[in-house]
Amino acid sequence: MPGTRTQDADHADHADGRGGRAPTERPTVPKAREGGPAHPGADGSDFDARAAEFMSRFGLGGGPERRARMSAGLNRIAVRIAPYADPFAAQLLSDLAAWVFAFDDLCDEELPNLTSTQMLTMVARLQRTIEAPEVPLGDDPFALALRDIRLRVDTMATPVQTRRWVDAMRGYFLAEARIGPDGAPPGGPEEVSDYLLTRMHSGAALAVPVLLDAAGSALPAPLWEDRRIRALTEMAAGIVVVDSDIHSFAKESRRGSRSGNLITLPGQGVRAAYELRDAIARRFLHLGRQTARAPADPRIQRYLDVLAQYVGGARDWCGETSRYHPGPPDAGRHRPRPTGTAHGPADDAPAAPPPIASIAWWWTVGVAPPASP
Repeated sequence: MPGTRTQDADHADHADGRGGRAPTERPTVPKAREGGPAHPGADGSDFDARAAEFMSRFGLGGGPERRARMSAGLNRIAVRIAPYADPFAAQLLSDLAAWVFAFDDLCDEELPNLTSTQMLTMVARLQRTIEAPEVPLGDDPFALALRDIRLRVDTMATPVQTRRWVDAMRGYFLAEARIGPDGAPPGGPEEVSDYLLTRMHSGAALAVPVLLDAAGSALPAPLWEDRRIRALTEMAAGIVVVDSDIHSFAKESRRGSRSGNLITLPGQGVRAAYELRDAIARRFLHLGRQTARAPADPRIQRYLDVLAQYVGGARDWCGETSRYHPGPPDAGRHRPRPTGTAHGPADDAPAAPPPIASIAWWWTVGVAPPASP
């Protein structure tokens, strides 16, 4: 499948000869509540099947039974969070999800006794693999598979977008490295603020929006660095990881996950997790609507729709994936309320921020639309 390379304002505004598109030729991003894949006849199962082949090719995920369980748990995640993505981008997202799930299970189930120093060394090598992919560091299957993903990111994204993704992955690896037998106890940090400080990065939750932007909106650097856009990106990741904690709690309790869960923190619980999720979602809606009003650049609206689709698609995936909910689907399973950005409930009343220092700045960002560069 041919890749596409998006074009930032920092680069040439024309196709680069390898199937790339100029910003005006990018596909229209669907609104968050429309859903459905943009590829005719693509329901996501083909992407899942090829992700299983990707795991098998690099030897990820243990034996065939475990790989089959993990690939089934992908549950069409790529077309849920990015229905507008072309097949190359969708497969990249699916393979990255497979890698993250396999690495998460490796850390929880096969490497639970690594010290923090050992974890830091392991993730530093993985990070170096994507910082300098020209020469493999060794024969570690996870490093080789991640290098393969990085080389495909190069094909899809501009150098600026690739650097954003590499930097975001560093946050993910640091979040993983801080968890170990000589670090926080299984229940997680003592304070919600510290927990969210690292949890926002885990599972590549902040790295995924970079690829979604490359596939569906292509914000130039000045807009990407705008504090409103940064806050909305972090809020989207925050909603996604809290939804994940809510739905994964039973699974992690059964297998004794080393990474902890928001619900298990002192003074928390399921109700508190939903309340936090809803507080972040209300701010996400409010700031998103304010930012979208009369934007000077149409890429702002496209990116807001990208984030809304990410939140909504991840929410639906969390509620249905066999990774969190083994067995037949339960129609009565509770799911968090839908969240959109430009097309959410008509509630412009600002809400007070929760008393959580690490995310309090989301409620301090101004509401003027970002200026076009």
